[in-house]
Amino acid sequence: MSSYALYTLRDLRLTEERQAEQALGEALAGVRRAEAETERLTARTVEARAAEVAARAVEPASSSVSAAAAQTARRFSERLRLVTRAAVEALDRHRVEVVTPAVRAEATARAAHLRARQRREVVEKAIARREALRRQGQERREEAVADELAQRRKS
Repeated sequence: MSSYALYTLRDLRLTEERQAEQALGEALAGVRRAEAETERLTARTVEARAAEVAARAVEPASSSVSAAAAQTARRFSERLRLVTRAAVEALDRHRVEVVTPAVRAEATARAAHLRARQRREVVEKAIARREALRRQGQERREEAVADELAQRRKS
């Protein structure tokens, strides 16, 4: 492979690596967004559970309350329970549908970036070997010329 081809290949590998870097950055941003949403949903779940616990703590004794008040309290407790269940389900759904794919996408992007970097490094090593051989050949030619000049001076 000619030096020109190696340098062209290196440029292509650099471009691939930059694209992989950009994809990795986007994947990391996706994970950060998913984590932020997870925190928000977790806070919402904690608030719903706290509201449910607080409502249970202030429930009056059933013997001292009218039937209508007891029915209203039960409906209120049921609503709080449904809100809590919805918050938990939203959090679970978010983890399955958003967080897990985002983490997988990050891992895939990280692996692609690693492969792209390794491919670039292989080409750079080939270029370095080619340059080392070129320098070595040049040094040998210079030594040969110097030896030839020395031989001419002796004769």
